[in-house]
Amino acid sequence: MTRELKHHATSARALARRAAYSVAACASTAAVSDPAARADIQYFTGDIDIPQLTSQPLDFNLDSYADIVLKNYILPGGNYQGATVGFYPGKIVGFFDGLYYVTALAEGDLIDSSALGPTFYGSMAYGALNPNAGFNDATDAYVGFAFPIGPTDLYYAWVRVDINQAAGTFFVHDWAYEDQTGVGIRAGDRGVVPVLGDFDEDQDVDGADFLQWQRGSGSIYNASDLQDWQDNYGTIPAAAASAGVVPEPGTLGLLAAGAAGVAWMRRRRTAS
Repeated sequence: MTRELKHHATSARALARRAAYSVAACASTAAVSDPAARADIQYFTGDIDIPQLTSQPLDFNLDSYADIVLKNYILPGGNYQGATVGFYPGKIVGFFDGLYYVTALAEGDLIDSSALGPTFYGSMAYGALNPNAGFNDATDAYVGFAFPIGPTDLYYAWVRVDINQAAGTFFVHDWAYEDQTGVGIRAGDRGVVPVLGDFDEDQDVDGADFLQWQRGSGSIYNASDLQDWQDNYGTIPAAAASAGVVPEPGTLGLLAAGAAGVAWMRRRRTAS
């Protein structure tokens, strides 16, 4: 089982950085909004191979409780894959047709209160023994569900999986949830995935980010953050790239400053 978990939502460290620069920005702006007050999609990657005869719990909101358990078993009738939501009143997006099934969702399908099935568990694949199962031979299929926070509030979430029932394989690609209770999420929606090195969080990596790094070096940022900036320098959102967006004149000057600063850092490392 391989698992290298990567959380692509706003981290506590990023929030601290943002807060520090928000304070600095107050000199020229009237007010700074609280980033914690905004709803966001929390997105994780961590390719997981679930071996046969095992189950894999996933803790979406990192509170040390398993929000969903994915199962890859060998039962008397053959290979079986299924899912269970850990706590009431959580439920699976599924249906009942003689047996309880998990619905195989496609990217873009809405997961909200109207989509939830009648129960908290279901079969995903069991060959001919579960004839209405949708995951017998599935690639990039989505499991939708809701898990609780407190006695009544629900978060809506998805998991993207590959399953081959005949071969007994079960692979998890990634997962996400909407961190505002009661708000639905579409299968595959990752939100706005932060770009490493985008210190001012405007979805590009440019000279302005290098200046942010300089101002916070040694307190908020470190050499690893500078490496992120170097690795992703020039990154802009896909939408902006397709529109042919070019840096503003002021940004071009910052780019030059950034390049000079990196060269100085490299010379300093070589000298030491």
